[in-house]
Amino acid sequence: MLDSSRVVLNEIPSVETPFVIEDLNAQRYLAANPDVSKTGLTAQEHFKTIGKAEGRLQIANTEPIEYLRDRKLAKIMLLDGLPNIRQPGKPLNFLSRDLLEEFDVPDAPPVSAHPYPETVVKLIRDNPDKLFLDVGAGLRPTYYGNVINTEIYPSVSTDVLCVGESMPFASDQFDFVFCFATLEHTKRPWDVAAEICRVLKPGGTVMIDYPFMQPVHGYPHHYFNATPMGNRSLFEPDCDIASVEVGWHHHPMIGLQWMMTVFHRGLAPADAETFGNLKITDIVDQPLDGLLKMPYCLNLHPDMQRVIASGSLLTATKKLGVPAATDGAGERRTSSARDEMDRRLSARDAKIADLMNQNAALSMVREAFLNSASWRMTAPLRALTRMIRPSRWKARRY
Repeated sequence: MLDSSRVVLNEIPSVETPFVIEDLNAQRYLAANPDVSKTGLTAQEHFKTIGKAEGRLQIANTEPIEYLRDRKLAKIMLLDGLPNIRQPGKPLNFLSRDLLEEFDVPDAPPVSAHPYPETVVKLIRDNPDKLFLDVGAGLRPTYYGNVINTEIYPSVSTDVLCVGESMPFASDQFDFVFCFATLEHTKRPWDVAAEICRVLKPGGTVMIDYPFMQPVHGYPHHYFNATPMGNRSLFEPDCDIASVEVGWHHHPMIGLQWMMTVFHRGLAPADAETFGNLKITDIVDQPLDGLLKMPYCLNLHPDMQRVIASGSLLTATKKLGVPAATDGAGERRTSSARDEMDRRLSARDAKIADLMNQNAALSMVREAFLNSASWRMTAPLRALTRMIRPSRWKARRY
């Protein structure tokens, strides 16, 4: 058992990089890279043939992280009716078998491990008494004592296992919510956005990093990209939007190089050489019909086409016995977030209807006044006044 007096930091490195085979700890390496189990290789074999070149990590400092996790989880509040079964040092798990099946969560996923940008690190460090939520955190190389990390797989930095479409947290409790490069991997990002707004404190801050022109990528699936306007639309019903910016890590060249690289790798050697020797003007100045008939387009590997396709066509048949959604008690719901959004929209609609009724009542009073005998009898006096002081009356009409 860890001596709590030895835990003095609010942030702890959660991973380390083995540079040589002597640095490798097989158990920690496999824990950080669960996809290795699918290769049939041992940790040592994978590190030598693949892992070292890819810069694969292994977990570190598990004992102090477990102690810090317990301190964090003691601060959060859960939705009423949810079981709060805590095992010392372990993440809370709200992934039922039905959710695992619905969201097609794999057993051994490839793990995303990215550090925060410096601006976010500063925000976390400058607000040690504030509670942060990181939705879809992946494996964070640094573990912070004031950030709750959610994921759908139990990495060393994961605090709560859940899907973003239905989070277990009570409403209005987080000061900051992050969701970085995650919404494109969620099945219903509109529900995730509603849940983020639900658990965020009034006046709290949300930061959403959402890709637009990026190929299919990442774990475990890739569903929806979004334009900057699409990103805004998910949050403006509940938030005052301060800005929607294109950061350095969103530069168009990133998406362009990414797509060109995938395209080049999807070609046989002869076509790849032809494609690699093209000038930009060979592409942008040629009619599209001609481009699509070139061998490097006709022979592009189908798997690569799916990764960088400009679109897709769906054809489907409605299942037998599936009822139509209704507005009554039989409406099919998939998350508590949608119910919460419906309640907020209903309240907003009621306010709008009330304002419309007030405006209608004022219009009726105004109409009755304009048709009254007193208004008609004083018409000559008003006309005379307009002749004497015309400039004052130009902007005031009845």
